[in-house]
Amino acid sequence: MLTSFYAEAPAAIAQTTAHLTVYLSGQSLIAGFDNNVTVTVVNNYSGYIAIYDVGISISVPAPLALMGDNTWHYDSIQYGQSVTIAFQVSAPSSAAGSSYQGTVTATYKQLGDVSYTSEAHSLSLAVTGYINLLVYGVQLTPSVINPGGNTTVSGNVLNNGNLASYNANVTVESNVLAPGSQNSVFLGEIDPTIPRPFSVLIVFLPGLAPGNYTITIKVSAVDYNRPSSPIMGQATANVQVIKQTSQPNRGQTRFTVLDLIIVFFRNLFNTFFGSST
Repeated sequence: MLTSFYAEAPAAIAQTTAHLTVYLSGQSLIAGFDNNVTVTVVNNYSGYIAIYDVGISISVPAPLALMGDNTWHYDSIQYGQSVTIAFQVSAPSSAAGSSYQGTVTATYKQLGDVSYTSEAHSLSLAVTGYINLLVYGVQLTPSVINPGGNTTVSGNVLNNGNLASYNANVTVESNVLAPGSQNSVFLGEIDPTIPRPFSVLIVFLPGLAPGNYTITIKVSAVDYNRPSSPIMGQATANVQVIKQTSQPNRGQTRFTVLDLIIVFFRNLFNTFFGSST
């Protein structure tokens, strides 16, 4: 049972053979965040006895920082029982890609002991960066089309994480797009905080009814630390399809009945009296 904060570790004799087993959860830290870490300490004392007045302290090296208390006190831990300590470790962005060794130190007494016994266990922590892809500033040119028409989707992809992504690809998806058309563009590497513009030409089905339709713009990329888990981001946009209207062919001139009568009499006049020009 956790009873009080243990301010100072007592003088202790170093234990060469470990009687405690330490398990760690959350040893993979994400740079730029306060990360949850859990340490479990099990009493596996070979004499099948309890330990008393137990102090457990945890330390991590710079630039990592342990948030809050770093020392805990327990009245006793029976043989085979365990205590679990949850805490947070802050990892700066500069620590991404590095590994660190912290320490879990336990001091305790056996029944009847005058001196404390001390055990130290290593705490391995690895720091990785993270990727977060945002699609923003999406525009459609034009935003109003006829059935079977096309438009250009443009915008930007931003990685607001602290780790570069690779093999980034932008794809426009919708069930109103013509099959077989190329609706994607390859961007490659996206470094943190540097926007990457994109532009994709998409073609719509010819038989669409007039109305508003939604398209989805998806970006996928790869984190080389986790190649089997693609990083995704997406946005949506709307396009308006209107009824197609027939247009006269360019170069054609429309004549009214009056125009035809005037042309007839002008030609007749020119035949008998000659052209005035």
